[in-house]
Amino acid sequence: MKHSGDDRLIDLTVSDLRTVLLDAVRDVIEELEPRPTGELLTTEELAKVIKVSPDTARKWRRQGCPHVAVGEKKLRWRLSDVLRWREELDRA
Repeated sequence: MKHSGDDRLIDLTVSDLRTVLLDAVRDVIEELEPRPTGELLTTEELAKVIKVSPDTARKWRRQGCPHVAVGEKKLRWRLSDVLRWREELDRA
């Protein structure tokens, strides 16, 4: 592949760049916004919020971490319960 003299890899308009940057900023803000600690989260959401893998959250469930059964095969997590459980383990 030949490059022009300015070695650009992509060609964006100012409007395209603005859209890309705004989307990236929204994603970061969404990740940083605190979630209500009583909100029920999926395993994937919990893992993302507390920065562990979904497999770690599943391991915690097997170790006794509190969770809420939703239907026969689904479960949810209350962030406040998980954090309290982790604090108790850290103190033990």
